Formats: sequence, C-alpha cells, structure tokens
Amino acid sequence: MGFLAEILRANGEAVRDLHYGDGLPPHGPTRRPSLRAAVKEHHAKGALLAEYKRISPGQTTAALPARTVADFVREIESAPIAGYSCLATVPRFEGAPRDVLDLVRATPRPVLFKDFVVDDRQLDAAERSGASAVLLIARLAHEGYLDRPLAELAQAAHRRGLEVLLEFHAKAELSEAEDVAADMFGVNVRNLDTLRIDRRTATETLRMAGQAGLRPLIGLSGVESAADALAFWSAGADGILVGSAVARSDRPGDFLTSLLRPAATEGA
Repeated sequence: MGFLAEILRANGEAVRDLHYGDGLPPHGPTRRPSLRAAVKEHHAKGALLAEYKRISPGQTTAALPARTVADFVREIESAPIAGYSCLATVPRFEGAPRDVLDLVRATPRPVLFKDFVVDDRQLDAAERSGASAVLLIARLAHEGYLDRPLAELAQAAHRRGLEVLLEFHAKAELSEAEDVAADMFGVNVRNLDTLRIDRRTATETLRMAGQAGLRPLIGLSGVESAADALAFWSAGADGILVGSAVARSDRPGDFLTSLLRPAATEGA
C-alpha cells in the first residue's frame, strides 16, 4: 500500500471519530482575508506561504523542531509572506483542526487548511477554524478515491465561505480542473504514493498549468533553498509554499526572505 492509500484510510478513521474537531467554535468568522488576493498582491516579489507542521513523513528525520503556533508566528510574522498553511491531518502528521484555529487567531493573514479532504466534516472543521481556504487534491478524483465529484466538493467549500486551492502533481491530473471552480492552483513536487520529490514531473505540470491559464499558480513542497525557489519562479509560479525547511531553520524569517523572486524573474 502506497502512502496516499494508507493516509486516506487512517485519516478517514480520524475524521469519523466523535472527537474530531474538538475545541473549535460552532461557526467561524463571517469575514476572512482572501488567500487568492494575498497571493496576487505578492506576485511581483513572489508570494510565500509559510506552513506550520509538526511532522514531515517525506523527510529522513520526520519529526520537526518543536514550536508552538504562537512561537511560529512570532518568529516569521515580520517576514515578507503572503499567508500561512497549516497541516490539519491527525494521523502521521500529528496535526489537528485546532492548530488551524490557533494560527488564525495569531495572525491577520489568510490561512490554508491543509488536509487530505474527502468529507464535508473536514470542510466544516475548516470553516469553524476560520481558515480562508482549503486544499483539494485532484489526484483523489483522478484515481477514484472520492465518493463524489471534485466539483461538488469545491462547491461545498465555497458555500462555507472557503476559497479552494486545487493541487496537481502529474500532467494527467490537470483535466480535473475543467469542471472545478477553484480559486487557486498548485503543483506538488512530491509524489504522494512514494513521498519522493519528482521535480521533472512537477515542472512539466506547472508549465502546462500556466499555459492553460490556471492562476494564481503555487509551487508546493520541496523548497529547501533559494535554488529550489528559483526553479519554481523560473517555471512560472506565482507563489510557493514552504514547510519543513522553515521549521528546521534557526532564523526562519531570514530564510523566507532569501526565497523571494529575484529581480530578473519579476513579472514572469
């Protein structure tokens, strides 16, 4: 069993648990900052999304340095970021919807609820946490993991006031975007079955997505250095999401600043 099938099985059990979403208010705020608008606003310098996470299963050392949500925000809030992402996945990542709530309360910036979303209960948790947007994964529809059309899941997110970031990895998954009213699009360099980085596949997908007019377009995962960020900028990304490398950095604000789009590629 690959990682994707394994995590979907385990996550399904966590989401069905009676205590899923404990600690969240009955309803989220009626007004939320727009993640799409923030990414577009920061396009010229490159929109950076800093991700809060405790575990990175794709890394040799999965556990990340311990930081509370408050510590994380305090260390990077002054960095030139467009917004945040937060892992809400319970199994293997040790995340929780409550982490998203804590992050939303700690910053005025938009926050992405990041999970392997297949169920309305996850969308309810995203809405109640105050997240601005939710991640949907095209591969889940492309390979038959969803019980309903991806377009319906996106509509259900919009009814809850959530923007949708639609993620791809391989080029074949781009066809899933045709009927989905997504607000943003992303390309994950990591193969979710093997958890290996596949930059060639991701770069091809990102270029094709850009040519198809899928914007704003965000590079997801695999950013460990300024060179990795530059690869995304050169391929036409409007923004990048940075996770494990931020968590491991002793000076996360300076690290994030080093990832900004070089002047030579501004407007790409």
